[in-house]
Amino acid sequence: MKTKALGVVVLIGSASLVEAQVLAFRTTGAMIRNLQQRALLPTFDPGSPLEPTGFGTEDLGRTGKVPEPEEDDKAFQIIRAGNSRQVGEDVEMGGGVEFIFRGYHIFANNVEGSLSTHIFSLKGDVKLLGKDAVVSGEQVTVDFDQRIYHAVNSKAKLEPSLVQGAFLKPLYTHGAQSYGSANENQTLYGGITSCDLLRPHYEIDGDNIIVRPGKRAIFRKARLKLFGRTVLKVDYLSIPLDDRSYKNMPQVGYSDQEGYFIKTHYGIPLPGNNDLYSRLDYMTRLGTGIGADWLYKNQVSNGKLDVYTILGPGQMVKISNEHQQKFKWGTLVLNSDYEDNNYLVQPGTTIQSEKALLTFPQHNSAVTKLSLSESGTKTGSLSTSTEDFSVSDSRKFGQKVTTVVDVDYQKSSTSYLGTAANSQENMNVKVDAQDDLNKATAEFQYQRQIPIGSTQAVYGSNDQTPEVSLSSDAKRLMGDKFATNWPFKTSLSIGEFSDELGNGHITRDSFDMKFQHPDHSTGAFHSDISGEFRQGMYSDGTAQYILNFADVESYKLGKDTSLNFHYNYLRPYGYSPLSIDQTGKQNTATADLSVRPIKSFLIGAQSGYDLVRLENNQAAWQPVGVRMEWQPENYLLMRTQAVYDTFQGAWSNIRIDTSYKPGATFLSVGSYYDGIRHTWSNINLFVDGLTWGKTKISAILAWNGYTEQFDNQQYNLIYDLHCAEAVLTYQQQNAGFNPGRTITLMIRIKALPFSSPFGAGTRGQPLGTGTGTSF
Repeated sequence: MKTKALGVVVLIGSASLVEAQVLAFRTTGAMIRNLQQRALLPTFDPGSPLEPTGFGTEDLGRTGKVPEPEEDDKAFQIIRAGNSRQVGEDVEMGGGVEFIFRGYHIFANNVEGSLSTHIFSLKGDVKLLGKDAVVSGEQVTVDFDQRIYHAVNSKAKLEPSLVQGAFLKPLYTHGAQSYGSANENQTLYGGITSCDLLRPHYEIDGDNIIVRPGKRAIFRKARLKLFGRTVLKVDYLSIPLDDRSYKNMPQVGYSDQEGYFIKTHYGIPLPGNNDLYSRLDYMTRLGTGIGADWLYKNQVSNGKLDVYTILGPGQMVKISNEHQQKFKWGTLVLNSDYEDNNYLVQPGTTIQSEKALLTFPQHNSAVTKLSLSESGTKTGSLSTSTEDFSVSDSRKFGQKVTTVVDVDYQKSSTSYLGTAANSQENMNVKVDAQDDLNKATAEFQYQRQIPIGSTQAVYGSNDQTPEVSLSSDAKRLMGDKFATNWPFKTSLSIGEFSDELGNGHITRDSFDMKFQHPDHSTGAFHSDISGEFRQGMYSDGTAQYILNFADVESYKLGKDTSLNFHYNYLRPYGYSPLSIDQTGKQNTATADLSVRPIKSFLIGAQSGYDLVRLENNQAAWQPVGVRMEWQPENYLLMRTQAVYDTFQGAWSNIRIDTSYKPGATFLSVGSYYDGIRHTWSNINLFVDGLTWGKTKISAILAWNGYTEQFDNQQYNLIYDLHCAEAVLTYQQQNAGFNPGRTITLMIRIKALPFSSPFGAGTRGQPLGTGTGTSF
């Protein structure tokens, strides 16, 4: 006979803890041993499913913990107890108990525990209050040192902060038995909901519920209840907790590319830490889409295999695989992708790529890596391919000498109508060795690109064959005090180079000195200067030195107002035959001023003067920018920026942004005026959170004044169903990649993370008005 659950939340202690308590808790000990034999529980410090674990990016093997305490006070304090008895470190209390320990507020009818081991058994009307959760039930065993517990016939309210975003609303759980670790938690005959009503709108029950924190929630013999009635029974239900794009409910809608569509996901049970999610879609214009995502993990390997194909007029194939495996000698990582006629990315094109990486860790932090990759594309009669094989080795000799050696073979080719039009085959060699001499660092560098065979269209490279340098800085040479006020870096080098300009082999002697003088004062006036002197002498008889100087003078007028002056000077003198040493000229002075005539109004202006343009008899004044900001209230902000083009003698563009947020509703308008063409080039509107009854409305409109049409229109309607919501999204893109119209309807549970297509373009780019973060 099955026992109906009153509620549950999980956690159980380590094997040593269970063995110490086996006489008092025989049932719990049997469960623990059973799970350890099945490798579902580690024999070391287990964990709590209530420990925040994020979205699976952290180490899931760490120790689990109960909810954070309300306070950090670790004292044992009895508030009330009908009767109590203490023998040494053992405590017994009964007759209705209320006490505080380790920051937790605890209620129970009877309590037995140890003040030395800090293990307590709570029985009868138990309530355990922490910062992120409230656990209640018939019996709860707590280890306050390990911050783990085991609950029988219990229920709990779990706040979203407990799992750091894995859920968006509080969860309410119940069950008959619950136990687990940080890797996996199991509940027998329990259920879960995010609806806070006495009779919840929905609930998911299961004979066996497994939660892998930050990864998945798995229900076996699952029953979906709506308004207290079971409407769906499935043998297996899996809900990802680490994928916001996963749709737990079917999607229906329409798009110009797909036609009318319905898209579904369903989990298929697999043993161990393996998950299989199937996809079945139907699109009236493309056909039937069939796919599956297989996630696997064991002690030595893990990975993911995704397969999806469309059978019908829009025939498409997409296969991707990620695999990682550990060996005694190192690790292996494999990645592969194959796409044929992917209408969402590159229709009419075949794309494939494979990559393998072998890593061999060795003693004294030495690492050797072997990498092999191959990729190619084919569109119509045009084909391209690339191959790459590389060996990398890094080592450390003693405490001061390090070496890095990289050898890389590359081959690329392009063919048209089966005829090789262009090919390139090279071997790249790079060696870097450094020796720390305390006062300086000696470095040897060798870099060369070697053409192989009858290579065509070989592009030049900047080879070092080789270069030896000695570098130091102010801290090493002059000490900490001098380096704080006048930090500098200097280097001497000699090396042989051949560059991409084809100037042959050139030997270069070089000296470089860079310095700064930061202003650490706290007054209103600040002065910061920096500079560089670089001298190069070359074997062909040429020489060049470069002067680089920058000065920033600023005077602070208020909290966010100031007067600033910038001067930048850069000029080479002489000649260098190497392209890596060639540089341009700069000799500019700029100034900007910002003031607040009144508290709510900010005005600023900036411009500059270019002395290099003056030398060339060109207009030296730089464009003049004027910006204004008005914020009479914290919910209203208006910004404008205008640029006067001194070269064309006209106001080139004017930008006006307005943000308005009186409450939950946010309104933003961004506009651009082209002063040269006398046209409002862009007007963008964004409305978010406009509420009408139970409906929340959001919209994005992007008007293009040059084409006199909307580049993008998006509308999002959300109807509140208390613990769920119906979402209707309309998207119309008239320009750019994959233009067309898409209409999507879905129902989602509020508590589960969700990624909405609203607010993004067809390539995933964010849309908005460009006003920046205002609120």
